[in-house]
Amino acid sequence: MGVQSAWDTLIEASRYMFQGPSPKEIAIFFIVLIITFLVISIPYIWGKISHMKEVERAFFMRGKSLGLTEEEIRLLWKYARKFPYDPQMVFENKPLFEKIVSRIIQENTEGVRLIHSIRAKLKFDTIPWFIPITSTRDIDLYQTGKLVIDGVFVDAAVWDKTETELHIVVLQALPRPVRTGEKVKFHFIRENEGRYSFETVVKDKYTEGDRLVLVLEHTDQINRVQLRESLRWKVSLPVEFAILEDITEGAVKNASFMNGRIDDISTKGVRICTDNLIKPTEGKYVIMNFSIGDHRFENVLGQVMNVRALQSQVCMGIKFLKISRQEEKIIDRFILEEQRKLIKTFKIGDIK
Repeated sequence: MGVQSAWDTLIEASRYMFQGPSPKEIAIFFIVLIITFLVISIPYIWGKISHMKEVERAFFMRGKSLGLTEEEIRLLWKYARKFPYDPQMVFENKPLFEKIVSRIIQENTEGVRLIHSIRAKLKFDTIPWFIPITSTRDIDLYQTGKLVIDGVFVDAAVWDKTETELHIVVLQALPRPVRTGEKVKFHFIRENEGRYSFETVVKDKYTEGDRLVLVLEHTDQINRVQLRESLRWKVSLPVEFAILEDITEGAVKNASFMNGRIDDISTKGVRICTDNLIKPTEGKYVIMNFSIGDHRFENVLGQVMNVRALQSQVCMGIKFLKISRQEEKIIDRFILEEQRKLIKTFKIGDIK
């Protein structure tokens, strides 16, 4: 009797063990799960919303301080928040601004009309000569270069540009007619900065007088090769210099100095111009005395690499042959500080 009772109890327990939950138990489980999820997620979501509202408020305040209208700020905000950066970077970072402009042109034809005004207010309509360009929108009007058609290089120049198009005037006969829709390459050199090339699609073409003008799509895919090992910075520094046949002690001691000015400088050399109509030749030696800030450069030795004789002056490109590492650092630091000053001026006002 006891054994039978125990067996019945085991069977009953097994039946309950393998019996599925009742609808009521399932409902209670999901209610508890939902409540737990809401308790955890609502504060997180609310925090994210509050943070985004604060970021948006700060973005609009910054835009207004830069003179942008409500409509212009709203357009930038719509696209800036889609990038994985602080949205306010669009006010300072030109490459990011150009990416946003490209997105606006692709997706928002109505917003294109605002770009010119925004660009001017953010001072992105021109860029300092030493900053590499990142978009064909940065190319200066009348920039000359070479259009490449079937491997043939043809003289051409930038004739006009808008936010959506780049107009290239062809200055020589083409090897064949260019078709709308095909891709062409354009090569050009930006003075003292870099050699550039890009490939893009011909959208349209027309004639200006007797010249063919190709209407090209803008692109951010630009190839750049730096022209020099180190950046030459445009300056106007007084210099005393002497040209030598050789660099013996006697030649240096008896050197006859004349006055000139340094027109550009880098850690590797200088360009000196003088009103004295001298006739230096490549390969001659030069010793120079000049100052940068409080530092005096004495008897710096260089060699003439190129000469440009004009009607009223002579200019020489000179490579440093002997300069200390410490003096290289002084020049490098000077150029860096001058860059910072110019970038600041470029962003907030004109040179006084």
